This record gives sequence, structure tokens and C-alpha cells, in this order.
Amino acid sequence: MGEYTVEEEIAVDADRVWELIADFGNVPWIQGLEKVEVEGDGPGMVRIMNGQIRERLETLDPASRTLTYTIPEGLPFPLNDYHSTMRVEPAGPGRCKLRWTCRANPDGIDDEQAGQLIGGMYGSMIGGIRDQLGAS
Repeated sequence: MGEYTVEEEIAVDADRVWELIADFGNVPWIQGLEKVEVEGDGPGMVRIMNGQIRERLETLDPASRTLTYTIPEGLPFPLNDYHSTMRVEPAGPGRCKLRWTCRANPDGIDDEQAGQLIGGMYGSMIGGIRDQLGAS
């Protein structure tokens, strides 16, 4: 199983970023997303994106500003056993650090390709978070 991490600083207070990502069923920051359906509430809830990608919220910890989720089906790239953690930490006045880590098994690609794929995807979504919050 590989582990892949993207960590970026965002020019927004940690609480604002946490508020945005902790609302697991509401993801206006994911670019190109046409439809989101939600089943359940809180840990155990599932968000279904574009009718095929099913992401399940595993844990939500406001004290540490950390959430974990899995993608048990509909994974749009060649990985299996996908587990992801998002953590928001203060990084100075009006700034925070978003650390997004994924553990997964590459399927038909090598570890380096998997890292590039996840890095590009997470980088794009962090850009969407910045845009949503008017950050740099």
C-alpha cells in the first residue's frame, strides 16, 4: 500500500477552511462536479458524486480539524483500498496548512504514477478550496 501526501498553505484562517471541508455533503469546491447526492448524516454518511463515485465519511474530529473518508466504489482512477485523511492546522495569522494524505494500492500503475495522479487531483481540489474562500 502506498501513501501519498499533498500539503499546501492557504491564506485563510484554519477555522474557515475546516468549516468548508467538514460539511462533507456540500462540496462546491470540487471543480467539474455536476451532481452530489447524500445518504445519511455524520460519520457513516455517503456522498455520491456524479452518480458514480461513492465517498464514505469515516471520522470527523472538529477538535483536531481532521476528517477521514474512504472510496469503497466508483474510484475514478486505478487505485484500490482508498483511505484519505484531511487535516487543517493553523500556520500563522490568517493562514492555515491543509495536509491531505491518501493510502491506497496502485492497480496497473506504479507507485510514482499513483503519486503524480493523486498529487494532481488534490492540488486541483485545494485550488477549488482557495477559490471558494477567496484565498491565495
